[in-house]
Amino acid sequence: MANPAYPMARQCPMAPPAQYTELREQGPVKVDMPDGGWAWLLTSYADVRQAMNDPRFSSDDDKMNRKRTELPPGHDLNSFWRKDEPEHGRLRHMMMTEFTAKRIKEWRPRIEALVEQLLDRLETLPRPLDLYSEFCLALPTQVIAQLLGVPPQDYLLFAQQSRDCLSLDDPTKSWAAFNDMNDYLNKLIEEKEHDPKDDLISRLLHERVLTGELDRKDLLPMVRFILVSGFETTTSQITLSSLTLMTNPDIRVQLAEEPERITAFVEESLRFWSVSQDNILRVVDEDMEFSGARMSVGDLAVLAIPSANHDGNAFPDPERFDLDRGENRHVAFGFGTHLCAGASLARREVEIAIPALFNRYPDLRLAGDFNELTFRQESLVYGVESLMVTW
Repeated sequence: MANPAYPMARQCPMAPPAQYTELREQGPVKVDMPDGGWAWLLTSYADVRQAMNDPRFSSDDDKMNRKRTELPPGHDLNSFWRKDEPEHGRLRHMMMTEFTAKRIKEWRPRIEALVEQLLDRLETLPRPLDLYSEFCLALPTQVIAQLLGVPPQDYLLFAQQSRDCLSLDDPTKSWAAFNDMNDYLNKLIEEKEHDPKDDLISRLLHERVLTGELDRKDLLPMVRFILVSGFETTTSQITLSSLTLMTNPDIRVQLAEEPERITAFVEESLRFWSVSQDNILRVVDEDMEFSGARMSVGDLAVLAIPSANHDGNAFPDPERFDLDRGENRHVAFGFGTHLCAGASLARREVEIAIPALFNRYPDLRLAGDFNELTFRQESLVYGVESLMVTW
């Protein structure tokens, strides 16, 4: 019997692939990958959550003979999130000073100011307008760019480079974008070495690299990872959270009447959409039996976050967007030592952006039919190509 093919397409844009429902009952299964090889696919919440924090599943790219993204061979590919302990923890610690609760609290007024500026600008644009590009993309792009110290005129440049890097449908285009981004960031790092500013790249350079704590070769992949992961998923999350409210008037009314429910809304939106649809890989680091499957050293494992977050054993009636789930222990940001470092910042951005958007434009609605939306399936991060709206 042939293995199922991976990745699997979504039959409904509002739900993960339907095959996941049946596969969850089987435990880990072998799936055929696009490169002709195979991998274990973990689909249940229990299996995915355990594997995320199980040292027998390695994150080290150097141990993988295949990768989901088609990037050219060479150096500077691995950031700290593609490493195991203790190296992962050592490198992660160096940039976590920017993502502590105290620092996120300090960033809140800046995020609020950016949101208001973007909302003011929307009023000047002809309608219908693309909410994706004019607001949902603009906010996280500017936040992470300011944090890193990217000049304002380059915001959209690296946003497009990032999107091309994460695309799975054209390897040549991904390679070109990856190399262009490296060239750009290397130049930016050199500039900040001679002319440091109040930003993360400058601090990493002068407090970590020049002191010998961080190898210079590790700085570029670290900065690239922060840049790409710092806005790509947040952009999709703001976009799809907005779409949720425009297509679910009952939830929209509930949130308007109970604004204190915004935290519950954000967490449920993270679970429901699970935008990191295809970018969590592990390699088996020792022979073992895991959830009934015999796995061998070197086997590749794909951790299906959308499937885990729609597992009915963990989330009753998972296809329903429910503000009353209580403790929402989704794995949209991962789990354990590899929990997304920027999770708190991403949460704050969505938490600030969504109420501000719908308070300013209470009649915000889709400019066309829902079925006209184009969803990004061939990408590591799920989302839409554009979101035309009016009011």
